[in-house]
Amino acid sequence: MNIQELLTIADKVVSKSSGRHLTDLQSDLLKASSENQTYEQFANDRGYCLDYIKKDVGSTLWQLLSQALGEKVTKKNFRQALERYQQAEKFVSYDEKEKQQYFGIYLMFWLFKEAQKNSTTFENRYYSIDAE
Repeated sequence: MNIQELLTIADKVVSKSSGRHLTDLQSDLLKASSENQTYEQFANDRGYCLDYIKKDVGSTLWQLLSQALGEKVTKKNFRQALERYQQAEKFVSYDEKEKQQYFGIYLMFWLFKEAQKNSTTFENRYYSIDAE
């Protein structure tokens, strides 16, 4: 999974869970974390205080992802957590498609049976009129 996919999934799950999107700084921190950049390098490159990045931006980001994904997410395991989420989503999507297909088949069968009942009733009425 490339970094753009990670960012898209992370923003999607956070938005779904909290109703707000990742900030640009949070997205940049995710990207830097995926490149194994330290908080210190990240803060220095962008001109921020290390404590602000580590204790505010980073801490909030990992808490948002943890809440959204339902598991403890850290700087070291966020990639695996997002990949697990993506795999689970693919499985659920496949399962839902399968359910829809079965429902469609069931609906067609039910409509066919109802049509048979109605046509039998109509034919019986038609024949009874002829007999009179």
